[in-house]
Amino acid sequence: MGSFVDRASQELGIRLPEHYAGFMESHGKRLSDDPIHEESWVRGLGSPHFVIGTTLAFRSQISNFRKENVVIGYVGIKNIIVDKVPEEIDEYLMLDTRDGNVLAVDAFGATNKVADGFGEWIEPELLRARLREKHTSNLTVVVFDDELKAEEARLKLLKLEREGFIELEDAVVVVKEQDGTARYHQMPRMARKGGAGSITGLIVGGILLHPLIGGVFRAVMGTACASLYGVGIEDEFMKELSERFEPGYSALFTLVRKVDPEMAAKEILGFGGKVLVNSVSKETEAEIQELLDGASEGGE
Repeated sequence: MGSFVDRASQELGIRLPEHYAGFMESHGKRLSDDPIHEESWVRGLGSPHFVIGTTLAFRSQISNFRKENVVIGYVGIKNIIVDKVPEEIDEYLMLDTRDGNVLAVDAFGATNKVADGFGEWIEPELLRARLREKHTSNLTVVVFDDELKAEEARLKLLKLEREGFIELEDAVVVVKEQDGTARYHQMPRMARKGGAGSITGLIVGGILLHPLIGGVFRAVMGTACASLYGVGIEDEFMKELSERFEPGYSALFTLVRKVDPEMAAKEILGFGGKVLVNSVSKETEAEIQELLDGASEGGE
C-alpha cells in the first residue's frame, strides 16, 4: 500500500489494518505532524511521522505497551486522581492492529475502547472534515418525531435572526407525511443547489452510521461518495435523507454563519429533537443535543 505501510512494517514491526492503511495512503499527507498543538485535517489524527515517532515513544516509556498497538492520534487532556490529588495527563488515540479496535490510551498506558473498528470511528470524522472544506457555515440537521416541531424550531431561529443574535445562510424544513410524501419548506431568499456533483452520497453514507438509525431510519445503508463539489444545502441531499425518515417525522436543515451561543441556548433548551449531523465537532454536536434534551442546569 505504499511508503507508510512499509515504514510501519520496518520500523514498528506491525501490519496495519487495511482500512486504516488505505486511509493513511490517501490522506496521511494532510494530517498534522503535531496534532497535540495544531489542528489536523481530521481532528486529532496524526501524520505518518507522528504515528511512528509517538508509538516508539510509548514503547520505550510504558513497559506493558503491546507491540500490536499503534498510536494514531491525540485525544486531549484527561483528569485523573493520583494519591487523592487531581492531575491532568495527555490521552492519545490508539489502534489495535490485531482486531482493528480504536482505543483511547493515556500517558500511563490505561486504555478504554472508543470504537469497534477504524472504519466506524473515521466515517463521521471524515464527514466533518469534508463538510468544513465546503462550508464556511456550520451545517446542522436536527430530526423530530413530530410533523410540526421542525417549523417551530425554525421560527425560533428566525426570531433570533430578526433580533440580531444569529446569521442564517439557509434554514429548510422537511416534513414526511403519513403517506410517505415529503414536503419542503424553504426560505424564499435562498438559492437552491442542484444534485450534480453533490455532497449527498458522502453525507448520507456517513449519517447512516449514526446511532440514531434505529429511531429515524429504516435499516438502509448508503455508500459514501469521495467527491465533493457542491456548496449550500442541496435539494438532492434533503431528498435523499427524507426518503429514509419515518412518516410523521420532520427535520430542520440549517447553515449558520454566526450565532450568539447564550441566546440560542435559551431558545432551544428542552425543545427536543435529535442531532443527525453537525459539521464542526462531536463536542459541539453533544452540546446541541444536551440543550435540545433540556439536560442543562435550568432545564425542565
